[in-house]
Amino acid sequence: MKLFLLSKQNIPLAIQEVLSLSQSKDFELIDNLLILKPKIEVDFQNRLGFTHSIFEFLFKCKNDDLENLIDSFNFQKYYQENFCVRVKGGSDAIEKEIASKIFSKLQNPKVKLRNSKTEFHFFVKGNLVICVKKLFDVDKSYINRKAHLRPSLHPTSMHPRLARVCINLTGLTNGLLLDPFCGSGGTLIEAGLMRFKIIGHDIDSNQINRAKKNLEHYSIKNFKLSVNDATKINMKVNAIVTDFPYGRGSKGDNLEELYLKFLVNAKNVTSKVVVVFPNFIDHKKIISKTKWAIEHEFRDYVHKSLSRIITVLA
Repeated sequence: MKLFLLSKQNIPLAIQEVLSLSQSKDFELIDNLLILKPKIEVDFQNRLGFTHSIFEFLFKCKNDDLENLIDSFNFQKYYQENFCVRVKGGSDAIEKEIASKIFSKLQNPKVKLRNSKTEFHFFVKGNLVICVKKLFDVDKSYINRKAHLRPSLHPTSMHPRLARVCINLTGLTNGLLLDPFCGSGGTLIEAGLMRFKIIGHDIDSNQINRAKKNLEHYSIKNFKLSVNDATKINMKVNAIVTDFPYGRGSKGDNLEELYLKFLVNAKNVTSKVVVVFPNFIDHKKIISKTKWAIEHEFRDYVHKSLSRIITVLA
């Protein structure tokens, strides 16, 4: 069993990201703590976007039962080299008391408060206590790949964290991924670093040039880029992940027609699509005119006048 400490920025989206990637459906959610047994082992540490840390689940109990459970639990089984205790939601005095009890149960224990090999965490949620062993923090190097930090920036590019989430919503751990509105390559960068084979199309040659420069900057080699009409794709891929173009200046029937034509054609290309709509478009109306069905749908707030609607279609 694993416990995922989710970002509170968008908990429904964070939950589904983990469920899709782990291929699990049975879970327990306690505030922003997601407990489940993954059906497949994935490199969660280097994949997840909306999770902070991942732990091995040890036990949970009521506050009143904690002392007895600490006395009976075999912490030695999980101890390596040295340890520390962290209590989230409790006082420093409680943390010291728990650490002392665990110390007395270990053979030749060594305490190391920073960068310890073994971290026992206790999450206090009301009358409930959850005990876990920390496995790792999720890699957040994607922060250094935000649009303004790339060699060829484009201001409308999605945050790399959200791009990662969209890729993970496909449930794929590898394969061929297409972004038919690739822009400056934000989604392709994250997919490439996840070791997907990637293809990027855009109708604007300037965007393709930007994408090429950005992909090469991050030493991504397994990619193909071309100027192409997204409504006329003629190939097979494992999944499509894309953020629709939706500049306010082009809002209206032309955008709706573009989205519809793309989705109709995409049914011949793949069986899994993760697509981001702007909230000022009636996306359900468009999807109802296609053979796609909405598996999941999430709203991601951008600013006062704009939210993204992230849809998983199958």
